[in-house]
Amino acid sequence: MKIMKNKAQVSIEFSIGLIVAILFLILTCNLFVWFNHCLTRRQVAYEDSRAEAGRSANPGRDDFYTPPRFNAFRLGGRE
Repeated sequence: MKIMKNKAQVSIEFSIGLIVAILFLILTCNLFVWFNHCLTRRQVAYEDSRAEAGRSANPGRDDFYTPPRFNAFRLGGRE
């Protein structure tokens, strides 16, 4: 009877480990999608700010782009 208990425990541990691994994979993918979105939007905002910086004596601002907050549980990571 003790052997069956150990097999059941291994099955439960394997299931929990598999669920954790899948969640980690999903969260990591959402992070990469969010980062890619922020990187491309930031580049567009930077290029748009260059025309203004070239016309004035001010060389530019550091706050030309504010990234959206990261939400790990939404598709794409964006709120």
